[in-house]
Amino acid sequence: MLSVYQQHCLIFDDAQIGKGTRIGNFVMIRDHTMIGENCSIGSYVDIEGDVRIGDFVSIQSACYLTRGVVIEDEVFLGPRIVTMNDKAICYRRPTQQFNRQAPRILRAARVGGGSVLLPGVTIGENAFIGAGTVVTRDVPDRSILTGNPGRIVGTVPPDQII
Repeated sequence: MLSVYQQHCLIFDDAQIGKGTRIGNFVMIRDHTMIGENCSIGSYVDIEGDVRIGDFVSIQSACYLTRGVVIEDEVFLGPRIVTMNDKAICYRRPTQQFNRQAPRILRAARVGGGSVLLPGVTIGENAFIGAGTVVTRDVPDRSILTGNPGRIVGTVPPDQII
């Protein structure tokens, strides 16, 4: 049985939502999106489409997931995370070709609220991104990243690895 608790949401017909996933209010889930089992999607989340979300993922309120984002299992996204997929910002510029480069967030990564993930970055397994960090390049597995631009400041302790 699908456990979806939402009001005033727009979920495209071809979106796939796994068993036990809960969805907040005022959520937009666009076309070709797959959300795994036992996830929690907060209110005011915008999922642009062609997005893949694994199992046991927690996406807090007001996150923006641009088209093409991939999120693996057991990831935590704090509130108001923003992702981007267009390095050149080629809107209405016919001389530029759009090359979608959406972020990837690997298994068990944690991203603090208000962080911004620039196009094409990969957040490694069990990495920890501090609140408000601007992620401008790939983050290695188990790294702790903070600041603007984000800089590695440590390693996730073994007792926090899942």
